[in-house]
Amino acid sequence: MPKQNNIPELDKLFQDVRAYRSTKNYMELFEFIKRFRHIAPYNAMLINIQKPGSKYVASAKEWHERFRRIPKPGARPLIILRTFGPVSFVYELEDTYDMEFPQELLNPFKPKGEISDSAFADLVRTLYFNGFRVYYENYGTEYAGAVRVINHHATYIDKRNILHNFRMPFAITLNNNHDNITQLATIYHELGHVYCGHLGNSGLDYLPERANLDIRAREFEAESVCWLLCEREGVKNPSAEYLSNYVDHNNEIPDISIDTVLKATAKIEQLRRNTINTPRKELRID
Repeated sequence: MPKQNNIPELDKLFQDVRAYRSTKNYMELFEFIKRFRHIAPYNAMLINIQKPGSKYVASAKEWHERFRRIPKPGARPLIILRTFGPVSFVYELEDTYDMEFPQELLNPFKPKGEISDSAFADLVRTLYFNGFRVYYENYGTEYAGAVRVINHHATYIDKRNILHNFRMPFAITLNNNHDNITQLATIYHELGHVYCGHLGNSGLDYLPERANLDIRAREFEAESVCWLLCEREGVKNPSAEYLSNYVDHNNEIPDISIDTVLKATAKIEQLRRNTINTPRKELRID
């Protein structure tokens, strides 16, 4: 863990009150976060801190427009972070009333179990323009893949047919004997390492610099990121076995940054949603 004055405020809170240090509490927190697929993981954490046991949250406007419900008189709003702004206010299901709430939204998980070849190709292209070159190797069944720093240059052609260069800081290697879903989970795990800063930040301000973390903490953070991403997307989750085994044999989690894990998960979800055809601006050389 970094020096005290560099620790994010959320991690300071967890250290001060020993919140979520037990493996049981940690997994209960993640089970809570996975249910709130419609909001960012960090905001789900804030909701859990303010009102544990919440079932569903939305703004007063969303409650009215989507569900024909309104906050109860005197209902206390919950505070979450807003993109490009300070905060927003949301209300929990029990603090609203009127029309019946759709029960399927309380249990929205229908595992897909597959990702099409075209969707996987879109993801690989998005990774390319985010600075990740993807390789495939003929590994044995038990080896899923790896990520490493390469600091290569790559090229793309713009709409004017002009060739440009951009940085390619990382490479992800996948087992070509695995199916798309297994490869997707491998990508999530390796992206977890990168976005948690385990490989350093390669001069990129949007990545943390945490390469000095011990291997046990690095793996636990990457597995946590993968678990959240797979669970929130409703796909096969190989990290579930790892975390389950850890919980069974340990009373406390390693000395990790939950703040970093949640922020990394959000960044990867954003990458997954935003299919791009040009390099992100921080990687462009000319």
